[in-house]
Amino acid sequence: RRLPIRTGACAVGSEPAQPAASPGDMKWTRYQCTFGEPPPAARCGHCSAKVASAAWDGTLIVFHGGTNDRQFLDDLVVLHLESGLWSRPVVSGGPSPRAFHCSTVLGTDVYFFGGRTGSRRHADAWKLDTNTWEWTQLQCTGVKLDAREKADSIALDDGRILVFGGYDGVRWLNDVLILHTKELEWTLLKLSGPTPSPRCGHKLAMVQHRMLLFGGESTNAQYLNDLWALKGLFGEESPKWIKMQLAGPSPTGRSGHSFVSAGTKLVVYGGKGDEGWLARREIYHKDVSLINRETIRWIKTEAQVEEPSERASHSAVALESNRLLVFGGFNGKTTYGDLWFLEIEQDSVPAPAAGKEPLLGKEDGVPQAKPAEKSEKENSDKKIFDPLLGLFGAMTKSGSRGSGDKGKGGDRGIVADGMDELLGSQMASEDNLVRGELGALRQRVGLPATSRRNVMPPSNRAEEANLRSQLLEIGLRLAPKGSAGDGVVDHEAALARARSFFVSVEPDALSLKEIEALLYDYKSILPKGLGVLRSQGKDIEDCGRWNHVEYTDIVMSDIPDLLKDYRSLLSANFGI
Repeated sequence: RRLPIRTGACAVGSEPAQPAASPGDMKWTRYQCTFGEPPPAARCGHCSAKVASAAWDGTLIVFHGGTNDRQFLDDLVVLHLESGLWSRPVVSGGPSPRAFHCSTVLGTDVYFFGGRTGSRRHADAWKLDTNTWEWTQLQCTGVKLDAREKADSIALDDGRILVFGGYDGVRWLNDVLILHTKELEWTLLKLSGPTPSPRCGHKLAMVQHRMLLFGGESTNAQYLNDLWALKGLFGEESPKWIKMQLAGPSPTGRSGHSFVSAGTKLVVYGGKGDEGWLARREIYHKDVSLINRETIRWIKTEAQVEEPSERASHSAVALESNRLLVFGGFNGKTTYGDLWFLEIEQDSVPAPAAGKEPLLGKEDGVPQAKPAEKSEKENSDKKIFDPLLGLFGAMTKSGSRGSGDKGKGGDRGIVADGMDELLGSQMASEDNLVRGELGALRQRVGLPATSRRNVMPPSNRAEEANLRSQLLEIGLRLAPKGSAGDGVVDHEAALARARSFFVSVEPDALSLKEIEALLYDYKSILPKGLGVLRSQGKDIEDCGRWNHVEYTDIVMSDIPDLLKDYRSLLSANFGI
């Protein structure tokens, strides 16, 4: 059952040796290999999946279906990655020709769902056993599914596959379905709170126990660039969508892109969108954007001398932690059949030392034993922040997230600061914040080294007096010479000068103390300002967004928007 393997030459599939990407870089490399059967023909809307196969002595990249703009395909083409051998396994049966379906790997089985042939959309599910190359159509019970195309799916564990969204020919969908592969049953996940808008052509990625959703196309050909996290998929809490806002330049709205988790980065490549104001026109992208899971920011990469052309409806699979394989796609005129490696430079990530407990209280859903209690000094010396885990949820030392008796000194866990607010989770107390690596990380993204989110709010009289004095100090500093008179401070005049200063100052000219005073005054004038704006019939949706934000969680990229909202409130309140 072993595939024939040659060694020594590039023709067997290994691309020529290339220097590693330098720090902060990415690198595209064209992959050209025709050993064995011919590579897959040009196509888009196909599926590709990576399978680690002991039976075939290596890594298999399985390509299925798609369309070449003339016909829909049902062929199965396999690349043995280590040897570079292309093959077309002999199979019987299988799905009808189709494109825009989705696939997920569980072990050595590849599951396929949905898709479209011509104008007909499918609701069937299939399993491909890559050990024997046998197709099985799944006869499932449970909720009845709508036929759909351009949905996406992702594995949750060794017995569950999640499917989200798609288009049924009339409606864009946003349902969350779970296929229980052992019971062969479909269930509909019940959710509370805000949900992503109905869409198709979106992409899903998994990081630890959180699922991410990015982009897609919604009603009236609206291309989306929103980012959502779905938590609670492993019983730690009720399932819930959280809309996320990250600093940095996010990609423009798009569908048919790729969104892949690769080591310390999440990679967005390509896709279809539009541009223009009065007359919208379709465009295809070739840009690469990254979410840096260490700094929790979007990063826009620079164009390369050698890179693929614009495309959408291609496929991308992560081969190793820093390398992707991209195949095919369509740019509105041409269907592609080229293959590319994309290498992403990785950040160094601290790992737990030998003998230390996992940073997550659950590992693959299995509760871990709680370690013996250590002294406060030992604990502070041995806490480690892992940026890979820092993107989603709390990192707890105990057997389950958020365990411990709140308010009674129970172990509430080490929390990955920054992203946790975006997921709506409660922060741990300041005494439990990770020192060292986390402090450095917060400073790199423009935050103070420690968070004060659990400090008493400004309603505390001493704190409020301190913040007000900071605001007045700005006004006193700007007072004309000789205005002090007999030494009596005119608080109203100082306050007016401070507010005039905030009206005219450039965002990047503000000091940290001035930003803290700005946020304090924003909250002071917010209630009255919102009432005035509402009575004037103005849009107030964004004006109150900073009300529950602490100064320590403001990053520099937030300052322009904070100033804009503050100035709107000043104008409403005082006509400044």
